[in-house]
Amino acid sequence: MKLAALAADGVRWTTISTACITLIQMLRLVILARLLSPGDFGLMAMAMIVIDAAQAYIDLGISAAIIHRQDATKEQLSSLYWLNIFAGWTVFVVVWLCMPLVVRLFHEPRVLPLLHVVALVFLIAPLGQQFEILLQRELAFNTLAKQDIIASGSAFIIAVVLAASGFGVWALMWSVLGNAAVKAFLLVRIGMKRFRPSLHFRSADLKGFLSFGLFQMGERAVNYLAERLDQILIGSLLGANALGYYNFAFNLTTQPITRINPIITRVAFPVFSKLQDDAERLKRGYLRVLGFLTSVNAPLLVGLSVVAPLAVPLIFGQKWTGSVVLVQILSLVCLVRSTCNPIGSLQLAKGRADLGFHWNVFLLVATLPAIYFGAKIGQAVGVAAALLILQIALLVPVYVFLVRPLIGKCAQEYTSGILRPAISALLMAFVIALVRIWRNGFPVFAELIMLVALGSVLYVFFLQLLNRKAVYEFRAILSNTGS
Repeated sequence: MKLAALAADGVRWTTISTACITLIQMLRLVILARLLSPGDFGLMAMAMIVIDAAQAYIDLGISAAIIHRQDATKEQLSSLYWLNIFAGWTVFVVVWLCMPLVVRLFHEPRVLPLLHVVALVFLIAPLGQQFEILLQRELAFNTLAKQDIIASGSAFIIAVVLAASGFGVWALMWSVLGNAAVKAFLLVRIGMKRFRPSLHFRSADLKGFLSFGLFQMGERAVNYLAERLDQILIGSLLGANALGYYNFAFNLTTQPITRINPIITRVAFPVFSKLQDDAERLKRGYLRVLGFLTSVNAPLLVGLSVVAPLAVPLIFGQKWTGSVVLVQILSLVCLVRSTCNPIGSLQLAKGRADLGFHWNVFLLVATLPAIYFGAKIGQAVGVAAALLILQIALLVPVYVFLVRPLIGKCAQEYTSGILRPAISALLMAFVIALVRIWRNGFPVFAELIMLVALGSVLYVFFLQLLNRKAVYEFRAILSNTGS
């Protein structure tokens, strides 16, 4: 099968997986938002900040190196597999030793027993991690899609059953552990048949992988810290309840970029890796991915910002009304961030993990004072507003320091790929806002349905006016994906 056909098949299966998992996650969020309190979500967020941060180190960054280097031998893969297992155990011990510091940081002793349980993820996940990467390198996204759906469905059942039984925040904890266990079991079951590692380990086999991986690991760690610094400071300065509202808004607004973007970027990385020596095709591919993702994310996130005052209380309950303003601002933050997602696939495909590391160090330094003063001035809303201002200010530096060094000059195409769908979405939002002002006694549910339908039509209309080429590319991509 040709590379284009493999990529299209990968997009199709990733789309199916993402659609199913997104539906599961949204149902989970709706149900748990009614069964659990903002404080429960805040405690969960504190624990997951630690767990997610530590996951940057769990594979020492070598997963991306395996995809970038297409010629890894069986002996090298065996050595890397056992290194991955050892790294998982090491991270588990380090996290366990650091738990008292986490309690002090958040001034919340209730988070300690949660961390004791969820840290077991570091012993479980490495068992199947390399198998997942190898399947991804081979573009076997049909296999990956099925195991992702099964694992996510299992976690959903665990969370809902335990929450309904009165387990509180523990329902969230056990669902995380359940997801990791089911996913690892399925990956090991598949991987042992196709990529069984031998009882072999040599340090010489790691040459080249670790140097690439260290930059990748550093980039992940710094990037994660920069992106979660808001939650760390809110939890430390404002407490679990404030973090619960903020984390709820964060989880809701990041759904498009954490669910939709990987449909493309997960396939783009191995495809870009195969095109890394063809500069012109790589440039066209990146710009096409950027335009497509922005065209999808813009109406969803801008639309969510507009309808949040109706949708949040209606769907999740009145107790979450305090998160409405946060949802509105963070939706726009996520839209700007989403334009940076394809750069990661490009950097790794070109073997430039160092570029991402240096950028994320700068981003961390810029983010810390913005969030701190935002929290002091306007608490959680101030943090969200500070992030929005910072993300907009960084759009030009992203092109200058990340995009242009990798694919050459393309300022006009890069700007067009972002601005045209964004302007189309903002025009849609302006009309929707006017309609909300002029509405006349509609029931809330009917009004929400009407606004969503009208917004969809308006966005396609404005996009057709401003970027007819994007509409044609939509049709082409969807046609290829379905074939």
